[in-house]
Amino acid sequence: MGLETVKEEILSNSKEQSNSIIAEARKEANRIMREAEKKIEEMKERSEAETKRMLDTIKRQELANAELENKKMLLEAKKQVIENAFNESRKKLESLDDKKRETYIKKLLEKAKNDIEIAYVYCNKKDTKFLKGLNLEAINIIGGLVAENKEKTIRVDYSFETISQSIKENELQNINKILFS
Repeated sequence: MGLETVKEEILSNSKEQSNSIIAEARKEANRIMREAEKKIEEMKERSEAETKRMLDTIKRQELANAELENKKMLLEAKKQVIENAFNESRKKLESLDDKKRETYIKKLLEKAKNDIEIAYVYCNKKDTKFLKGLNLEAINIIGGLVAENKEKTIRVDYSFETISQSIKENELQNINKILFS
């Protein structure tokens, strides 16, 4: 074997090794590329899933906020209707004819007499004519009366305003059912 043959064999082996190394490198590069593409696809899917989850969460929150706002508006509208109904009843009480006013005042006076020993009575100026013979004083109420005992330590308030407010507070659920069912 001559030097030339050894040289060619070394070059041939080197070329084979070089081709083998390059082929291995290409295989490895392809494998790395496939893994990178796979990871990119997984990241893309995770990102899409996360984005969808975030959008669903935002959508649920917005719907909940809209429902809450709707309930608030509905409640406010109901409160306004109830307030209007009580304002209307106040107007009707203010404009009662004398016969009805007198009937109501006398019934309220009897109720007050059952509750306390009356010494002083406070009422609307136009109602004083129905309460002759009592220690009267006109006050600024739409109707009804307020009565006190002699010592002014016990007071019963049967003014139309107080009665109306009491009805409103005690019967609000029933009023709500009647108006909105």
